Amino acid sequence: MTVLSRALALESVDYEVIEHPRTDTAAAEAKVLGVPLDEVAKTVVLVTPVGHVRAVLPASERLDLARVRELLGDGKTVHLASEAELAHDYPMFELGAVPPLGGPRDPVLVDRHTAERESVIVEAGSHGESLLMKTVDLLTVTDAKVAEICER
Repeated sequence: MTVLSRALALESVDYEVIEHPRTDTAAAEAKVLGVPLDEVAKTVVLVTPVGHVRAVLPASERLDLARVRELLGDGKTVHLASEAELAHDYPMFELGAVPPLGGPRDPVLVDRHTAERESVIVEAGSHGESLLMKTVDLLTVTDAKVAEICER
């Protein structure tokens, strides 16, 4: 049982694991799954003075780091986690496939457009698996804050 499946089992969350050929981006994940880009959410790990924050947004969008900095009240100290930081702090997941939950209990920001969906496909901790779950479960389990975090 993986770190992610244990976390979901503890919360009694229903989900479906979708196996697929290896993908390196959320956009490629959507393409291989044959779904629109906005059905797949990517997780971006941010480094803040008080620890990591995971930002979850549609595969079709780009994170607005200035908005996130303002939202977190941390000015220019918030930055994207480097590959070295990800490898060190999330060894339980493949590099570049950190899901929005599981492992360290980080604060989570979910973009409003993702939060409005009935269900969402997210990384499952590896480049060959995705997770389909109800968005309300993602929001509840992660105690996510919903906000406008994409460039628009």
